[in-house]
Amino acid sequence: MLDDGRLLGHEQHVTGPVERVLLLKRMAMVNTLSGAQLALVAEQIGERFFPKGSVLLREGEPPAALYFPVEGRVHLTSRGRVLGHARPGLAVAPFHVLARDEQGLGAVAETDTVALELPADTLVEIFDENFAILHHMIREVSRQIIEQVMKVPAAVAVLGAEAQAAEARGPVTPPGELDLVERIFFLRRSPVFTDASIGALAQLSRGMTEVRLAAGTRLWREGEATGWGTLIVSGTVRCTSSHGHDFAAGPGVPLGSLDAMAQVPRWFDAVTETPVVALQGSVQALVDVFEDNFSMAMDYLAAISRWLLAVLDRSLASHDRLRRVYGCEAPSAEAAAPPEAATAATA
Repeated sequence: MLDDGRLLGHEQHVTGPVERVLLLKRMAMVNTLSGAQLALVAEQIGERFFPKGSVLLREGEPPAALYFPVEGRVHLTSRGRVLGHARPGLAVAPFHVLARDEQGLGAVAETDTVALELPADTLVEIFDENFAILHHMIREVSRQIIEQVMKVPAAVAVLGAEAQAAEARGPVTPPGELDLVERIFFLRRSPVFTDASIGALAQLSRGMTEVRLAAGTRLWREGEATGWGTLIVSGTVRCTSSHGHDFAAGPGVPLGSLDAMAQVPRWFDAVTETPVVALQGSVQALVDVFEDNFSMAMDYLAAISRWLLAVLDRSLASHDRLRRVYGCEAPSAEAAAPPEAATAATA
């Protein structure tokens, strides 16, 4: 379900094409897109007017669109809790759209509001028709995760939870070389490939190399160049860094794939704790598979966006979390829960 607002006619527009591109240029996740790519996205953005008290987004529903307030103020809630206000210059919950967050957010116009709107379906179409933009978003979300995890080592526990869950399901060391079917099985164990098609996983698995490593083998050092990842089939790898990280990665974990996808140096040392069987492959091969398998690429983006939401929630201070995660500012005491907004949000 979309919002309660109405699209503005051409003669009523508050912003023009140039202003919309400049607005996008201020958004961290997209400001490194080319001018042509930004213009393409800007062309798909509508301008919508919301009378005071009307609903943009409802809690309990996946966000149907991204919003960029141009005039006015939007009241945001999540799981019954007041988050704050979205004002001009902020994007309302972009990561929730990318993550396909089923819980969504509550967003109600506190005042008469004009906002730029990019429907989630339109964003998917942009990605489908312009793989370079989709690839850019995957790279930027990966970079955001690493940036936060490096700043706050405790936030790696969010990623470590995936490792622990996978390790609990881990098999004994396979006695012989994995065949194609076994490779597909282990690829599907990874949290980012759970829903991938057999054909896409077969394409990916053919480009991977099986390795068997003794305990104490160093995979890489912090600061080294990236470009490839390691999917652990059996065994564990100890990961430590100069920033204070210390965690174990087990079966099903695509170790090193985030930094390789982000095109940043390794951010931790990786040394096998036990004998390890793993599948190794280049990130470019994965990107090529994504280009041929759109749904797989979108599932991957959704999975890492959910990681990012969890990492940001763990790592950011309260004020920064409101701005970065939800696209809003903290509510003032007198406007924490305006009656009109509360009524509209529960309608």
